[in-house]
Amino acid sequence: MGRNAMSDEEKEGRRRVLLAAAHRLYRERGVLPPVADIATAAGLAKGTVYLYFRTKEKIFVALLEDALGSLFARLLPALDRLPRGGRDTAKAFADHYVRLIADSADLLPLAALANAVLEQNLPVEPMRRFKTGLARALGQAGRHLEQRTGLAPGGSGETLLLHTYSLTLGLWQALSYPEPLRALLQEESLRGLARDFEPELHIGVHRLWLGYFAA
Repeated sequence: MGRNAMSDEEKEGRRRVLLAAAHRLYRERGVLPPVADIATAAGLAKGTVYLYFRTKEKIFVALLEDALGSLFARLLPALDRLPRGGRDTAKAFADHYVRLIADSADLLPLAALANAVLEQNLPVEPMRRFKTGLARALGQAGRHLEQRTGLAPGGSGETLLLHTYSLTLGLWQALSYPEPLRALLQEESLRGLARDFEPELHIGVHRLWLGYFAA
């Protein structure tokens, strides 16, 4: 007798296995892995991958959605620990946020690739789904931030988090130097560019949030 159809829980479990394998390969190689390599890493047949992700680009969107979803899932508890307004809010958030980003593995490389290349080439519908999810997550987290800290007027929380994400991605793209260039930046005339991402992110986010909470 043939095997019974997989339950929704089993299907989601297999999808998670495939995503974990794709994340691991992407972190190791720095490029989107071929479908065959994902199947091998997950211990599944190549055809199985196509049941879940029909194109390499759809694998990319799934990876980015997964990485962002993980970030926002950890962001809400961090917002709950913030002081209720005032200058201390800015420092407390910057401290928590930089740690969250440091633990987010391939989020920023994936997001940078989306902005630079894949958004120009992907079909509209996968990107619509991704952008809708991002907008929903920002709105939810923004409202949570307003309720926790008293930030006003309504909508300010969403705007602040959008600016925070944009600052994060921009700094990462500006400071993520390949090793040959990092060595070049040790020249005296270029040392002003030789900055480390995490300290600069903390400074930038702290100052951005002070603009909202210093008063």
